[in-house]
Amino acid sequence: MGACVEYEEQASLHAAGALEDEEATRFRSHLESCAACQAEVASAQEVLGLVTLPPQTAIEARAQEGLGARTLAAWRREQTRRWMGRRALGSLAAVAAVVALMLGPSALERLKAPRTGTTVPMAGSGGGDMDAETMAAFEAWAGLEPLDADALASISDSDDDMMDWDDDFDDLGEAL
Repeated sequence: MGACVEYEEQASLHAAGALEDEEATRFRSHLESCAACQAEVASAQEVLGLVTLPPQTAIEARAQEGLGARTLAAWRREQTRRWMGRRALGSLAAVAAVVALMLGPSALERLKAPRTGTTVPMAGSGGGDMDAETMAAFEAWAGLEPLDADALASISDSDDDMMDWDDDFDDLGEAL
């Protein structure tokens, strides 16, 4: 036999100690006169007694003591790490924008400017040409004196001598 239909839910809640004051008072007054509801509450208390947790051990109590503070500290560290990453990314984007603004106009002018100038044959390059401006920039970078026509002629003559030397070296390799 079960509890009264209108008190069935309240019997389980009363056994768990979850009834509000006014409801609990009303149910207790009914419980004094109803044997079926008393049996239902006793049965529910027995079942709830089986599923209760054992008392905490000392280790569990110590671990639970600082759990809130540790969780909050870990959350704050994660938020700070994310904020720093966003800040670094924003700084990098700002630096890239400044560099683009500084270099952008000069790069556009170089792209738009027509390529004019005399070409200087490269010695030993098999007929490739390089404009005089690029050659002057390379010489300045390398710390060289600008080449004149006589110097270029002497370079090409020495290249012919090198070709002869290469032939001699190939003959030596075949002899070995």
